[in-house]
Amino acid sequence: MRFTAVVPIRSFDGLTRLSEALSTEERFALMRRLAERTCTAIAEAGASVVIVTGDDEVRSWASESGFGLVDEPDPPGLDAAAAAGIAQADDAWMVVHADLPAIAPEDIEAAVTVLDGRSVLAPSHDGGTSLIAGSTPGFPFSYGVGSFHRHLAAVPDAAVLIRPGLALDLDRPSDLDAIRRLGFL
Repeated sequence: MRFTAVVPIRSFDGLTRLSEALSTEERFALMRRLAERTCTAIAEAGASVVIVTGDDEVRSWASESGFGLVDEPDPPGLDAAAAAGIAQADDAWMVVHADLPAIAPEDIEAAVTVLDGRSVLAPSHDGGTSLIAGSTPGFPFSYGVGSFHRHLAAVPDAAVLIRPGLALDLDRPSDLDAIRRLGFL
């Protein structure tokens, strides 16, 4: 199955909630490394990768890496970025976050396997939504704290995909400690 994977990346300067644990330079390098890992896993699973960004450094990196680009919409925001990205898809699509240190191609392949004409939702360990997949336009994106339950309420017939590589995202210092203990950094 052909599909497009949309990865919104506002900038590599993210991960601000880790500012007590990492310097600005360390957070930048870590975010870039996570984005590379995520996008490589997606590409190895056979997807066309499209980065949604308004940042020149991310745009340059994506171009050098051979990924497609979509400009971040105005006004910006994760919901708008996801919608702008899937609007460029000619086939099945998924939106995957770039802060997934344990992601593997098998996680993406699993999402494609269960897609089969319906939406797929993969929750993160903290109640967010790490991956959303579908094959029709107009998905009701509603990211933010507790987004998994909002997405599931909006699309109650969605397949729920629970995989460690999609569940472990990097938001807080405790997440950083966990991924270090697990050997992902």
